[in-house]
Amino acid sequence: MCRVREPSPCGGRPDRPCKDVPAVISLRQHIFSLVAVFVALAVGIAAGSTVVRGPLLDSTRARLESAEELIEVERAENDALAAELAQLDNWVVDGPDQLLRGRLSGLAVLTIVAGDVDPDVVAGVVRSIRATAGPFLGELRIDPAVFDPEQTDRVASVLGITLEPEADAAGDDVSADDVAALTMTAFGERIAERLPTVAEAIVTTVASEGSAGDGASTGGEVLRSVFGDLEDAGLVDLLEVNTRPVTAERMEVLVLTDRNLVHDPAAMLDSLITVSDPAGAAIDVLVAEVNRVAQDNETPVGSYVARIRDDGRLRDEVSTVDNAEIFLGWVAAVLGLEAAGAGSVGHYGFRDGADGAVPPRPAAPEG
Repeated sequence: MCRVREPSPCGGRPDRPCKDVPAVISLRQHIFSLVAVFVALAVGIAAGSTVVRGPLLDSTRARLESAEELIEVERAENDALAAELAQLDNWVVDGPDQLLRGRLSGLAVLTIVAGDVDPDVVAGVVRSIRATAGPFLGELRIDPAVFDPEQTDRVASVLGITLEPEADAAGDDVSADDVAALTMTAFGERIAERLPTVAEAIVTTVASEGSAGDGASTGGEVLRSVFGDLEDAGLVDLLEVNTRPVTAERMEVLVLTDRNLVHDPAAMLDSLITVSDPAGAAIDVLVAEVNRVAQDNETPVGSYVARIRDDGRLRDEVSTVDNAEIFLGWVAAVLGLEAAGAGSVGHYGFRDGADGAVPPRPAAPEG
């Protein structure tokens, strides 16, 4: 019989010893190796913790104590600021009556609100005007639809105008935004045309204290007779109207706008403020703006106050306030209206182009 020989692990020569085959590690050696590794690890941890424990832990403890002290300081400062803020909140309520009583004597004020201005700002401004001696006619709030390009056809229909897109000088079609701007311009002109009618109805020369108000119309009656059709069409709202007879020597218009509006009202405001003529007509215009941009507003509208201040002609004709979001801005608006009634156009607040926080105190007459 022939026996099949299995191949040798040593190159086919079973008679020679295998020199290249590695020796097999026994289980005992493997266990000893693992034990040695863990022992070395334990010794390293023990030695390391002994060496770094003192300086490192002391440094960490010192930093922690310092951080706790800073937290206590910040907490105390926050408590103090909260107390100051509470006092300012009280000023918002009580301040106008304390600071503005007796102001605006002989001056009737109409507030025009351009869309969704912060309601707290509107309420604060109205409260400040009511605290003065001048009659508050009411609030003419312009509906946001007037500034919405998607509502252009509706606004144009109410105004009775036809807007047909035309080509510009380059032959390109006029955009929807351009058409909306034309509509806003027409709306602003319509408001500006009617304001002198309001002024004529309330501006009278009072011969004596006893004749004041004889036969005079109430602020609400005057405003509804002039703007009632626009209110019926839903383009304006007449709010906070005066229900008493109103007489005044001059009419002041306070325009409120806000950089957080969805659509820019600049085109409408450009037409509206043309009614301001400090040297002639019995109407003065002051534009007060909420300039603080909300944190979640990534696309605020441009500052209309800055636009006025950068225009040489408008700067001399229209007063401005750039911080209508705070109490100081409300005070500045009232004092600015009073200064405008005396023939002084000014710009108040703390942003670029401001003359000061509030109008300067009028000089005392000589003698």
